[in-house]
Amino acid sequence: MFTDRTGSGGRRCRLAGLTRVAGVIGCAALLVSGCGGSTATPLASTPAASAIAPSNAASAQAPSAAPSDAGYTGPAATISYSIWGDPAEIKNQQAVVDAFHVANPKITVKVTVSDWDTYWDKLQTGIAGGDAPDVFAMDGPLFPDYQSRDVLLDLKPFIDRDGYDLGHLADQAVGDFTTPDGQFGLPRDLNVIALFYNKKMFDAASIPYPDDSWDWAKLTEVATKLTLKGGNGKVTQWGFFTETSDMENYWSSLVWQNGGDILAPDHKSTVLGSDQAVGGIQHLQDLIWKDKIMPDAASWPTDSGDAFEQGKAAIEADGSWLVATHQAAGIDLGIAPLPKGPAGQATSINPTGAVVFAKTKNPDASWAFVKYLASPAAQTKLMELRASLPANKEVLAGPYSSSFDGAKVLADALSYAHIKPSFKGYDEFATTLQTELDANVFEAQNETVREAIDKVLPALNSILSGQ
Repeated sequence: MFTDRTGSGGRRCRLAGLTRVAGVIGCAALLVSGCGGSTATPLASTPAASAIAPSNAASAQAPSAAPSDAGYTGPAATISYSIWGDPAEIKNQQAVVDAFHVANPKITVKVTVSDWDTYWDKLQTGIAGGDAPDVFAMDGPLFPDYQSRDVLLDLKPFIDRDGYDLGHLADQAVGDFTTPDGQFGLPRDLNVIALFYNKKMFDAASIPYPDDSWDWAKLTEVATKLTLKGGNGKVTQWGFFTETSDMENYWSSLVWQNGGDILAPDHKSTVLGSDQAVGGIQHLQDLIWKDKIMPDAASWPTDSGDAFEQGKAAIEADGSWLVATHQAAGIDLGIAPLPKGPAGQATSINPTGAVVFAKTKNPDASWAFVKYLASPAAQTKLMELRASLPANKEVLAGPYSSSFDGAKVLADALSYAHIKPSFKGYDEFATTLQTELDANVFEAQNETVREAIDKVLPALNSILSGQ
């Protein structure tokens, strides 16, 4: 359900975007032919408006930067920075760019913003032609497919040279861009999955708001009460909604909450065939087809958008990237931890990183900008967008946690979060798996989860063993 993807560090990871990435970075002909007609939105064309540089000055109205974030002292340089996003992201990134340029006037940063699909098309074409952006955003799970093709610059020499302290950044997020060969990016932001609820709908039903005592049974009980029907028997308000077309939005959390996992420790095989993993995904299928508290594809077609955001559902399990969107929709929004499963509490964490093209002509300037993006000054500006969590620990534990109602719930979720799987071949793995689940488990009840998983296990293990 729901096949759109927008937002900042947003994780509406969909098959449309995924299928463009796997196995094509090294194939120039395919990359070029697959990207025709893409468009992008530049932030600005003048140096003063579209540029930035690492900032001591910009931090005057934000938490101070660490000593290792000191300004750039090299020669004048112009670098390009490419991201995916929407209009809100453009505004936010422009503020970061402007602040960087004030502090580092020798560096001009030209920023290009594209939608999710267009972003990866353009990036792959640029890499194939040796003309990729100097700095670009990288989705955590897709990182290994790029790093393994030697198209990313190892930042470890710069980190060592500057004495840069990676301990300032969220550990899980740093680790997602670390390999035995080096450090190939810094986290720019991160997202977790939580429970959103419409306070007005709870108040109308005189039901207490969700809290950290909720478990699977409590969610089903309350969502059943909040599923309302009209005189014709048609549902007018669903008790629960989530997006089923990517593991991140909810079902991976259910797997972990049930004591299962997605990959074996060595990442060479999947453990989705375990009873615990199957049971977690089965719980989600049951919410749709057995408990009938969540719309099926016939009741809410896949192109209908977010039922919670449209005021058609009382509760939603989804990503922190939706906070600003839900607030803008006028929802009286509450945020709670995901309900516990039989094995306890769990959620998903997925970082967006800033990486540098291996063939950049301005590695020092690019590093200065990447370093700034992770600084307290830039992370505070990112925080204001409410489209993702800061990756900087100082900002995350300090101003972010008290910046809006529910922010602390999201920040605290890091303590029980599992990193979204990140490995070479993720793209093909996710597409193979999700295509089966969408067609036969979530959008139609053609198979049990056990039947669906057993059907694709050989293909999944083949993908993993071939890394």
